[in-house]
Amino acid sequence: MPELLIEEYREQFDFPVREYYKSLGLPDKGAEFTDISSYFIEKYHIHWKECPLQKYAREVVSTIDSLGVYQSLLSAGKEDHVKSFVRHHNLHDFFFAVVGTTNIYADGKIDRATSFMNTSVLKDQRYLLVGDTLHDYEVAQALGIDCLLFSKGHHSEKKLAQTGSPIIHELDQLLEWVS
Repeated sequence: MPELLIEEYREQFDFPVREYYKSLGLPDKGAEFTDISSYFIEKYHIHWKECPLQKYAREVVSTIDSLGVYQSLLSAGKEDHVKSFVRHHNLHDFFFAVVGTTNIYADGKIDRATSFMNTSVLKDQRYLLVGDTLHDYEVAQALGIDCLLFSKGHHSEKKLAQTGSPIIHELDQLLEWVS
């Protein structure tokens, strides 16, 4: 298959990952899907420490923490992998909870978010989901909470605009929403 440019990826990537694979002409079920997914995760584990944080990420989570606002991280990544990433970047002290999926297929984000909200001591608080995909918007809709989308992540601004949700272009713009 030809190399996928980042601009193409940001237009084509989607959840569930099975459907994204299928759109690329890759297997979306069975042993081949499992093998491709495992191969991706194997390569990811070799290179994830090379991935820098987004611009302003550390400053923003630190500032929000100093305001006394609880922050949780919700990811379609496998929870133990996400926690390793958070520890590697020394961000663990800023998050009340880190919640990921129970698998490497990015399945179950809505279920994990629902479970977290229903069992959290913060369940009666006001929430703002900040995400970078259409699926993040879908999660917010399923939970009945506000959503703010970030245009420099997995999905392009054009794709995110389909939701009608507010969009920020730099993470420091998030501070306008929480202060």
